[in-house]
Amino acid sequence: MEQEVNQHTILQAILELSKQMQDMRADIQQQIKAVEKRLEEKNEALEKRLDKVEQNLSRKIDLVDAKFDILSSDLITTKAEVSMLKQVK
Repeated sequence: MEQEVNQHTILQAILELSKQMQDMRADIQQQIKAVEKRLEEKNEALEKRLDKVEQNLSRKIDLVDAKFDILSSDLITTKAEVSMLKQVK
C-alpha cells in the first residue's frame, strides 16, 4: 500500500508540474504576442517617420535642383554678356 501511495503522490506531482508548465507556456505565449504587437506598432511608426523623411528630402533635393538651374541660367547669361562685350571691343 505504501508503494501505491508513493506512486499516487508521484503521479499527482507530475500532474501538478504539467499544469504549471502549461500555465507558464500560456503566459509566455501571451507575452510573446504582446511583444509582437509592440514591435508591429514601432515598425509602423518607423515606416511613417521614414516616409516623412523621404518626402522632406525629396523637397530639399527639388529646391537645390531649382537653385542650380537658376545659377546655371545666370552663369550662361553672364558669359553671354561678357562674350558680347568682348566682341564690341
